[in-house]
Amino acid sequence: MVGFNHHTYFPKERDIQRYLFPFVCFKCRKSFRMPHSLDVRLCPQCSTPMTMLGRKFHAPKKTEAMQWKKVQLLAAHGFLFQSIYIHSPAGGNQVVPYPRTLKEAITFVATYRDQAFHPWRTPRTAALGEMV
Repeated sequence: MVGFNHHTYFPKERDIQRYLFPFVCFKCRKSFRMPHSLDVRLCPQCSTPMTMLGRKFHAPKKTEAMQWKKVQLLAAHGFLFQSIYIHSPAGGNQVVPYPRTLKEAITFVATYRDQAFHPWRTPRTAALGEMV
């Protein structure tokens, strides 16, 4: 086969490791960057299931309890820090910024619920069972 590149179809393990996703533990209020996984990942400190969020997520400080509540609320409603869009008056789509406060997050969830990630009870959202 001419032009067949083995690495295009069968990436090396280190290539997979390059793309790390934040897995968050809401109990410890910590984020751990790990390779994507369909398996439930447990927190290395407290052994509770973690939630995988999108690569755009940046963890708040552990002491910022209200910010962690906001993140947990968003994740519980399917907003895993994927891009959210609104239709622009000029045509096309515009990216909507994620909310800064818990109060804004409640409005955000109601406004953009049609763009939420919905496959509930996947390993990605396993830790959210006890939320809300």
